[in-house]
Amino acid sequence: MGETDEFEWDDGKDAVNQQKHGVELIVAAAMFDDPDRLEQVSGRSTAAETRLITVARAFGVLWTCVYTWRGLKRRLISLRRAHRTERRAYQRRP
Repeated sequence: MGETDEFEWDDGKDAVNQQKHGVELIVAAAMFDDPDRLEQVSGRSTAAETRLITVARAFGVLWTCVYTWRGLKRRLISLRRAHRTERRAYQRRP
């Protein structure tokens, strides 16, 4: 398992994410520095686990990240470039 002080991720999921989306999960850590980030609860949340979707800018790119809280750390699940509808929502934020 990979981890930092604030984030953790499964190495297998990271490898799959790199294959599928061409980006390492740790890149998501920089998204949380974006004061204009959008966050919402995922429709894939369960009673046992709340998943959050964040759209934010990092390294000049608009990303979408899915994560959940595990204790005091964000557990990164997936990361990809934001889709058109997500980019529009980010641009329209208040």
